[in-house]
Amino acid sequence: MKKSLLPFTIFLTLFLISCTKEEPKIVKEPSEDILFFDDFEKGDLSQIENNVSYGSSTYSSVSNKVKKDGEYSLEFYYKGGPQGEDAFSEQRISYPNTGELWIKYDLYIPNNYIHRKENSASNNKFLAVYKSDYRHPGFQVNWSLSPNNTGGSNLTLHRYRNGTEQPSISPSGGLGTNFITEDDRGKWIHIMARIKAPSSENTTDGVMQLWKNDVLVCDETALNMYGGIDENFMNELYLMGWSNSGYLEDTIFYIDNLSLNYSAF
Repeated sequence: MKKSLLPFTIFLTLFLISCTKEEPKIVKEPSEDILFFDDFEKGDLSQIENNVSYGSSTYSSVSNKVKKDGEYSLEFYYKGGPQGEDAFSEQRISYPNTGELWIKYDLYIPNNYIHRKENSASNNKFLAVYKSDYRHPGFQVNWSLSPNNTGGSNLTLHRYRNGTEQPSISPSGGLGTNFITEDDRGKWIHIMARIKAPSSENTTDGVMQLWKNDVLVCDETALNMYGGIDENFMNELYLMGWSNSGYLEDTIFYIDNLSLNYSAF
């Protein structure tokens, strides 16, 4: 008697389905020597690791609306307003005193991102690293965004030296131009940054390096940004921050997979 092929057919069908089914995305956590990691899957800002913790939140909160991996990310809400009106969204983080810090995260650029140009200041904070208290700077640096006149943004650097603000500069070698463009809208970009305080007051070996999607877009390794006596270290940062240009429409960014470390990842 001829044997039925039905059991084999069912097995083969199930096997093929299992092979073609998309595997769920799994976030690979950094190794144990990483200072801090948060994929926001706790659904809040309660993550504390190696004395690293979240500080004040200004129009920032954990959200499940847009995420790179998992179910949650950190949302930054900038309220829209007319020309000449600023906007503000920021998340602070504190960590033990250090002379060098590495930071990396995924950043979602909203579909309606437009960096408008104002008659006065149009620069928008992007990432600031400093010694607390921010209002009384010792060591303090930040990357900001300036309009590129086509709706996108160029990268600029700001720094203090002995408590005095230095002139802002653009990354040397033409790096940092068109840091955010219309091609980035509606997409996640990967950010990694390195900040190193100068070794002494009389040296110019401060470092500010930043990568976008693993491409170096800021490579400053000879900066005069000494923090001052007993002030030449960092222990706080904030993500995003004040927008001098403001936005015509509500504009919402998201950050996921945030890591901090004292050395290269």
